Amino acid sequence: MHVDLGYPGAFEPWGNKEPESKMEKYKRGPVLGSGAYGTVYKVTCLTTGKEYALKYHNSNRGIEDTIVRELSCLTALKGHPYVINMHDCFVDDGKIAMLMTYVPYTLSDAIHNGYGVKSYYEQDRWLQCLPLSFVAHFSTQVANALSYMHRRNIIHRDITPYNVLLTEDLTVKVADLGLSRLSVEVMSPNVVTEPYRAPELFSQRHTSAKYTCAIDMWSLGVMIVDAMQGRCVFVGSTIRCENKHHIHPICKLLLALHKTHYRQHKKSIHE
Repeated sequence: MHVDLGYPGAFEPWGNKEPESKMEKYKRGPVLGSGAYGTVYKVTCLTTGKEYALKYHNSNRGIEDTIVRELSCLTALKGHPYVINMHDCFVDDGKIAMLMTYVPYTLSDAIHNGYGVKSYYEQDRWLQCLPLSFVAHFSTQVANALSYMHRRNIIHRDITPYNVLLTEDLTVKVADLGLSRLSVEVMSPNVVTEPYRAPELFSQRHTSAKYTCAIDMWSLGVMIVDAMQGRCVFVGSTIRCENKHHIHPICKLLLALHKTHYRQHKKSIHE
């Protein structure tokens, strides 16, 4: 039986013909990243020499719901300028493999620099490690991608600086849709990397919760704070708690950061 999932190369019928492995067209390179749901390799097309990222799903139990969700979301978002593009999908060695555009950098490479947007003194001059214009640049493009997703009722559920990629010309590509899904009334709260997790998701007593696409916007806001400070601001031990009081350290820290930048802005006006 042939199942048309709307993208080239997905489960094509072979009939009585012995299937040809699509991996014969590519040379596998180093691991780019790995996680609970899969491992991503850098591969090179032997015909064109073009580089791609190839994600293998870790599941050995066939096509699970998470795989179907990721494929569905990538298909629905295909062609958006700020979302990673999937070129092909096939089975290799019994595992689902997704061939995607290779993007060399992550947003973390740019913003977790230890300085943020503050100036620093080096070689008899003041330098700025991260221009404020870049913060506006990446946040606008990520917001554009999220708006496109949310209009299609898709929640990413793991927006972090490690899942936002940057091309050579610093164009954003939102990637790693392994936790993405269509929004429904009740979903699992065990999503989003902890420092970027919205307060309403911190529930240790329930296996399901009601939340909306607002959790993605919270994650974007935290990334902007990271960029301003040059480091990962919220750590798990700071914000993790089993009751409603977990929100207070977050609000206290945000207020302190706001006061700091307000004083710096006021000082720059009077200089």
